[in-house]
Amino acid sequence: MGVARWLKGRGEQALTALVITMVGIGLVLLAPAVERQISARPAATPTPSPTISPAPAAVLLPDELEKALDGVMTIANDRTFGTAFLIDTEGDFLTASSLVDGSTGLRLIDNSGGSRAVRLMGTDASSGIAMVRAVADGTPLALGNTAAVMVGDPLVLLASPKIANLAPSAPVTLASATPSSLQLEVDDLPGNIGGPVVGPHSLVLGILTGPKTAVAIGRGKAEIATWQQLAGTAVPLAPFPPALQLRGSDTTTQPTTAAAISSVSPARVSASHETVVTMSGSGFLAGSSLRVRFVPVAGETGGFDGQAPTVVSTSTLTVKVPAGESVQDYVIELINGDGAIVDSRLALTVTP
Repeated sequence: MGVARWLKGRGEQALTALVITMVGIGLVLLAPAVERQISARPAATPTPSPTISPAPAAVLLPDELEKALDGVMTIANDRTFGTAFLIDTEGDFLTASSLVDGSTGLRLIDNSGGSRAVRLMGTDASSGIAMVRAVADGTPLALGNTAAVMVGDPLVLLASPKIANLAPSAPVTLASATPSSLQLEVDDLPGNIGGPVVGPHSLVLGILTGPKTAVAIGRGKAEIATWQQLAGTAVPLAPFPPALQLRGSDTTTQPTTAAAISSVSPARVSASHETVVTMSGSGFLAGSSLRVRFVPVAGETGGFDGQAPTVVSTSTLTVKVPAGESVQDYVIELINGDGAIVDSRLALTVTP
């Protein structure tokens, strides 16, 4: 009994010691893992690499754009200005009918800054298209077909590269289309009215007739073909728009001409009665285009044409200033008998 009691006591002690030893060994083995777990810091979430969307393909290559802009010019009426573009080698330009309807004068400004008188070939307010003809160099734009493009397609709106007020080309997205009209997503300006909306290969698909709105070119093709066969009607030269700014104005040149105005007499006339004034100079020519225009020095209203301009000799010309004109200063502008434009710095003052 004593031996058994002793073994029992010693066995329990040995078992307890074994358990303690095993626990100790386990803690020793676990310690590095626990230390690593405690000391480990959470890894930062990796930043995803940015994905760069490919740039959309250019509608026109640089050389195509340059060639297309060669035929896009500016048209001015007696109120404002817009855009016109050449479509054939006869000098026919398409524009918006709103720029010519109701206008007493028109002026085409080419990409050198020179001015050209125009003939009105036709206008249709229902379609929004008009056509004028002028003697001007440029590369004609070909007319396309709106059936070749789909909603969402990128297009381009063109303007004269000479005009500082406008971007020569503006990106366009076709928002919707019908056989007669195009709705556009584009940052356009009033001076863009009449400008061509073109697609690949510079094909004209529409003419801008209002904000973000263009008439589909197919709607006017039959009328355009008819207008091209007409002689057209000469239109008086409109004054140069005060709001129009030309790029490189210091190098702008007008059409070359031998004509010049050196003096006007009298230089002051009364609004109460008609007065005949005499202009002296050189190179005066009689002809159907002969016209003397009096353009206000300040403001946009009050300009008028002199009556019965008469070439007395190549150095003398007379013209009547009618009664009742606005009291102000005017710059004299001559359209010679051959159509050449002669600007001068000479002023005529109308007094009460």
